[in-house]
Amino acid sequence: MQVKVFEAEDMSSALKKVREAFGPDALILSTKTVRRKGLGLLGKPMIEITAAIDGPPDSSSPADTETFLASQLKSSPSSHKHDDISYEDIWRTNNMIDPLTSEVQGLREDLESSNLLSIRGEIEAIKDLVQGFATNISDMNKVISTIREPGHNNMQAFGGDWLAPVASELARHGIQAEATERILQLAGEKLTPKQAHSKEFLDDFFEETITDLVQVHRPILIDSPVQKRMALVGPTGVGKTTTIAKLAAACLKQFGQQLVLVTIDTYRIAAVEQLKVYGEIMNLEVEVVMSPKQLEEVIDRHQDKKLLLIDTAGRSPRDEVSIQELADFFRPELKIESHLVLAATAREKELYETVKRFSMLDLKSFIFTKLDECESFGALLNVHTKNNYPLSYLTDGQKVPEDLMVADPKKIAGLIMGKPYHLRSSNAATA
Repeated sequence: MQVKVFEAEDMSSALKKVREAFGPDALILSTKTVRRKGLGLLGKPMIEITAAIDGPPDSSSPADTETFLASQLKSSPSSHKHDDISYEDIWRTNNMIDPLTSEVQGLREDLESSNLLSIRGEIEAIKDLVQGFATNISDMNKVISTIREPGHNNMQAFGGDWLAPVASELARHGIQAEATERILQLAGEKLTPKQAHSKEFLDDFFEETITDLVQVHRPILIDSPVQKRMALVGPTGVGKTTTIAKLAAACLKQFGQQLVLVTIDTYRIAAVEQLKVYGEIMNLEVEVVMSPKQLEEVIDRHQDKKLLLIDTAGRSPRDEVSIQELADFFRPELKIESHLVLAATAREKELYETVKRFSMLDLKSFIFTKLDECESFGALLNVHTKNNYPLSYLTDGQKVPEDLMVADPKKIAGLIMGKPYHLRSSNAATA
């Protein structure tokens, strides 16, 4: 890993230097405002960014890294803006075991049995799939057994087994335990055995019932008397930045220049640059925030705006510390709505774990992305029913803003039942 300090008159120029030197995969380690040595408080403020990139150590790195680092802490920012600090040298100089070296050695040993690991991975995936089917069948049998109990929806009068086709059809559409139980209970109240064996009748019943079960979050409204602050949170790679751009473009007609884009995703240069490009295209201000205090300053500076859309860095659901750091940005008094972005392509077990971990952020809704990569949409109802958070938006591609739709119960029911669909953004702001 190579570490370098960059200095420029503004954040945009500093980020450009980082990108030119290290590329879009650079990691931002720290950022601060400094003044040139010798001018004191009258010196021109400069932005200083410490960035890093994975790779071999630079041959020009100082031999004595410990001495070099000490000198850097004492010297002015301008005196070291082109020096590279080798990650490997830091560990070697301090006579410590380089964890990366240890990790690489472990990976080499693992690669020797890569074929075996690949086969094992495939076997584990098949086992998960079979276990998922078995779990679904077991859950459905429990539900049906419960409904058959005396006094439960009076199922004894109908013979009991007639609900099996209903459960089977629900399973075919990817609908699981909690949602299945609720739908079967309603089926026991509203259907006859003859209707349960009619596919046409069942399709109408499912669409109507699912429409009633789906709860949606109120979309962004232009006539809100107070400033709206909306943050998208979620795992890496689910499409938060693109979704932010879609929301901004969809709201542009209504809000115009009363809309501001904010990013606290400073882990990757590419994420910041991507949002800046969207901002330039839409002629919108883009604020880059590094700390909770800076976020407060941005909010204060834009009190006259009607809408703040906040992009965040992807967090692993297993990294509770990182999620807690994100929670520090969104203190209750700031009244920032956190909307969890989920990829509809993810396994439902992973979706449930993600919701569990991110729930510490006081979530307002779910936004499902990547619908165009899915074969079935039962997860939309399963995750929603199990966790009791409403749905707000759906996305199904990279087009900005076309591939965006306000969550609509009837359209979601149609998706789950396999009807053709196409998302449109025309109602994304005021529907």
